[in-house]
Amino acid sequence: MKRRGIAAFLAVLALSGCGKTGPLRPPAPRGPRPPGTVESRQVGAGVEVAFTVPSPLGPDASQQVARTEILRVEFPRGVTASQDPEAFRVRAEVVAMVGGDVAKSGARLVIPDPTVKTLADAGIGWTLRYGVRVRDRRDRPSPLVIAQDLPVVAPVEPPGSLKAEASADGVRLAWDAAATAAADASYNVYRGPADGLLAEQPVNLKPLTTQDYLDATVESGKVYRYVVRTVAAPAPPFRESVSSPPAVVDASDRFAPKAPTGLVAVQEGRAMRLLWNPGTEPDLDGYFVYRSVDDGPWARLGEVVRQPLYLDAAVDAGMHVRYRVTAVDRAIPPNESEASEAVDQTVAAEPAAAP
Repeated sequence: MKRRGIAAFLAVLALSGCGKTGPLRPPAPRGPRPPGTVESRQVGAGVEVAFTVPSPLGPDASQQVARTEILRVEFPRGVTASQDPEAFRVRAEVVAMVGGDVAKSGARLVIPDPTVKTLADAGIGWTLRYGVRVRDRRDRPSPLVIAQDLPVVAPVEPPGSLKAEASADGVRLAWDAAATAAADASYNVYRGPADGLLAEQPVNLKPLTTQDYLDATVESGKVYRYVVRTVAAPAPPFRESVSSPPAVVDASDRFAPKAPTGLVAVQEGRAMRLLWNPGTEPDLDGYFVYRSVDDGPWARLGEVVRQPLYLDAAVDAGMHVRYRVTAVDRAIPPNESEASEAVDQTVAAEPAAAP
């Protein structure tokens, strides 16, 4: 009985000393969050590693990102790239570091590996595996985020003579293949703002086998910078030439739609019904209808008509009317097409109702 009392007392004492009840939980992580979307790619004879700098884990100054480390494990030509989870811990080397003054929270950074050229054969035939981690101001590391393996291939020459021209359908690009390019060479097109970074993904969904491209995804009024790269090996990961010389183009829409066709005018009761063929331009906004009465001047009827039809109820019996239609796009200010061919009608008195 005495032993049972002592055991119960100790159990109560243990619970009271814990301060909390409930299931045990692992301690909250104290190091930084991991970097986001780590990717490596070959550009010419070099390698770039891209990643997103994480936000701090908390508001304390010590939790701010102090630096970012890019690590590499390499597998020489002829050596199979093992999936040993200890590879980074045992033999990875830091090939680049970025200070906290550059690695701002949420920034997307692209950092070159300056040491690739020191590998045998400049790394050609090697498989390179990159990982990225950040450290906070107390030198606590984040989890390591590893990119897809990058098998390095022999570099290829970039395209040349890139030209970009705005058109009614978008921006049209054309370029010349490098003199050393293979007959079946393919290409990727990259776009960015005139004074900003290029996108990491090409605008084309798959490599291009021709030396031209229409970028129909541009926004009117923006200025874009384009480059083209020759594909060195299939993606992923991307392995390409260095960029062609850039081409900068103003995508402002200065191109009017085509003039409407097929305009007809039919009297409908005491009104005139107009119909015409719809336009096919992707940026078409609508149409303007113009009328001339008794060979007088042309006057626009109302605002933009969204559908290829119009009912003119402001006519009287005996009036001689002529009509024509133009198309307008969504540019600011809008571009207006040439006028359609005119049609004319003399308004007849409304037929008497049947008895």
